[in-house]
Amino acid sequence: MRPSPDQIKSASKDVAWEYVALLGAGLTMANAPHAPVNHLVQGAFLVHVRNLAEFFREGVREFNVSHSLPDRAGNILAVDFCSSVGWQPGPFASNTKLVRMINQSLSHMSYARESTATGHVHFDGYEHAHGIVKLIRETWGDFLKSVKSDLLQPKLSRDIRYWLVEHTKLWSVPFDNLETNFEIAARQQSGWILNQTPDGPVPDVGA
Repeated sequence: MRPSPDQIKSASKDVAWEYVALLGAGLTMANAPHAPVNHLVQGAFLVHVRNLAEFFREGVREFNVSHSLPDRAGNILAVDFCSSVGWQPGPFASNTKLVRMINQSLSHMSYARESTATGHVHFDGYEHAHGIVKLIRETWGDFLKSVKSDLLQPKLSRDIRYWLVEHTKLWSVPFDNLETNFEIAARQQSGWILNQTPDGPVPDVGA
């Protein structure tokens, strides 16, 4: 299955939601909520990281080879919106510690979650959240630069940038302030480690 142009335009709403939901969950984590909210928000954060990792990773190889949209079961892919791939999908490859950590954390109840299990990848919000958000933010910026111009025309249609604002218009922190507020909160939070993911320091994905 390959999406139609109208389906891709409509998908802008869902794509924008994943990004603002990730930022919202990250900001909430950085504001150090008490239990059980901290655990619930961390789970939501990881769900949106996984969705965006798949969004940026899947179909890229096929797209680069054939220069056409890859066939798939129905998932929305970043390449659907672009004429070329201007971001680095490597940090979201299935063999990275980041993706393995997400899959272990969000799988069915599994012994692989135990710290003594072979292949276990550790995640703590204070240790990895800032770096993960930074990685996603940089990749998102490169993605937007790659989106076809006819899909970024808010005066003609409800594009991704329109939905970023629309989804957050009733939030206490609107989209225009989400990224900045997260950065401030993360840097003020005692004990938080900056610019780290389970795979190490955040790479310069724009290079």
